[in-house]
Amino acid sequence: MKIFIRYILSFGLLFFALAGCKDINTLNLNNPGRNDVLASGGDLFKVLDAGYAAWWQAVHGPVPVIALSVTADALTLGMDDFGARRMSDEPRAPYNNRLTENETYRQVAEIPWYGCLSAAASASDVIAALDGGISIDKGGPQDESVLAAAHFLRGVSWGYLGLIFDRGLLVNESDAPDAMPSFSDYSEMAGAAVDELEEAISIAGALGPDFIHTSFNGLTLDAEQFARLSHSYAARFLAQWPRTPEENLEVDWAAVEAHAEAGLQEDFAPLADGKLWQSYQQYAFAETGMGPFWARVDQRLVAALDPSQPPRYPEVEAQGEPPLTSPTAQSNDQRLASDFVFVPFNSFPAEAGEWNFSHYKHNRNQAFPGFAGDGHSSGPMPVFLAADNDLLKAEALLWQSDKSGAIAVINAGARVSRGGLPPLSGNASEQEVLRAIRYERAIELLNTAPMGLWFDRRRSAPRLDYTELDALGGLQYGTPAQLPVPARELEVHGEDPYSFGGEKDPEGVVPVY
Repeated sequence: MKIFIRYILSFGLLFFALAGCKDINTLNLNNPGRNDVLASGGDLFKVLDAGYAAWWQAVHGPVPVIALSVTADALTLGMDDFGARRMSDEPRAPYNNRLTENETYRQVAEIPWYGCLSAAASASDVIAALDGGISIDKGGPQDESVLAAAHFLRGVSWGYLGLIFDRGLLVNESDAPDAMPSFSDYSEMAGAAVDELEEAISIAGALGPDFIHTSFNGLTLDAEQFARLSHSYAARFLAQWPRTPEENLEVDWAAVEAHAEAGLQEDFAPLADGKLWQSYQQYAFAETGMGPFWARVDQRLVAALDPSQPPRYPEVEAQGEPPLTSPTAQSNDQRLASDFVFVPFNSFPAEAGEWNFSHYKHNRNQAFPGFAGDGHSSGPMPVFLAADNDLLKAEALLWQSDKSGAIAVINAGARVSRGGLPPLSGNASEQEVLRAIRYERAIELLNTAPMGLWFDRRRSAPRLDYTELDALGGLQYGTPAQLPVPARELEVHGEDPYSFGGEKDPEGVVPVY
């Protein structure tokens, strides 16, 4: 039997293992002895679990999530950690995709790229091994459960490559191991991801009560739970791939609705273990033992909660603007008190940009103990809420001219139950309903869907000048709306490095060489 070996990106994948996520004991995918690793049925679980951990860290770690949340004006962090300060520059600077950059800054692109490719490679190796006769129970429910889990892993890995990067690589178990693959654009990556998730759903559904999934730390999923999670990720990829409001009109909203209708009914939150399973949330939540000096809530979201607040923190020292009149926000939304923590002082240096200042940190645990853990060594890490799935459904209904259906979904959700805001009236305009959806996605989903507001701002509204921001508006001019294929990877393919964003690319979507 010939096990499929992914070696075409060996240098980059090995780099990810050694530098990007040093804590993962990732297999060297260019090692000819890897045939020995997948020699028995029990080895399938080892490779699969390593792939899930690689995907988790690539998508949910502080790099890239903090930097991309900062550039989306969801969080603010006026320090060099995680590449955040440079991604917060105003006016926005391009993401400088060069090998001469420092390691932390390069990892904003390299960690999600190589982590997702490594995870997809592990999934493909498992599928190839099963095809080649390696078995746990000779084609029984355990083999089929592993197969479904592998397709899910490849789906979410390809999906996030499509959400984050302008291009990705669709390499599967049937491709020749000595072939150099061509790049696929982000919409193709999203489509392929959904196909994989639908295959995973089909396999698990056929098994019914014999299906089991255990690759997420602390969670055991049955067939229904696994299918619902798969449907929700499919809805996410279908809805959030666009880079502009114009592309948002091309979304297959009927497909988004169908997947969301079958999606999550409870929050998806693997457990932290202090090792492979950690998240950026340890640096984003107020009371996780990390103190008041890490990421805060961007002033644009403070202004969303309290429209009397400016959407950009005044540059008192730099521009001579008047200081913030009242640092304490007021809101009819009860979540300001339940989910947010007021901090009277600012801890970021003014020379990094006073626009990074904020008086609020985020943590729903203060009113809802157990909602999340510390993002490090204990407790749940919520990364896909049932509310997120419902909001995707509401948006899909609205874009299909079912305004009343969208309003019903919104009024049944956190806007009323947690926020205490009045239900939307049936007379609300479509724009008012859409703005309510955007508001809920920004406030209710904050620090749960990694990079979620970056994905939403780029597709929801036109770009804005940094001096004329709207709380729920689009990305700032010059903000990268996608990341380039890392320079290290481009070197393997014989291509020149390019960047997105900055003065030469105000929409953040045109390569700048």
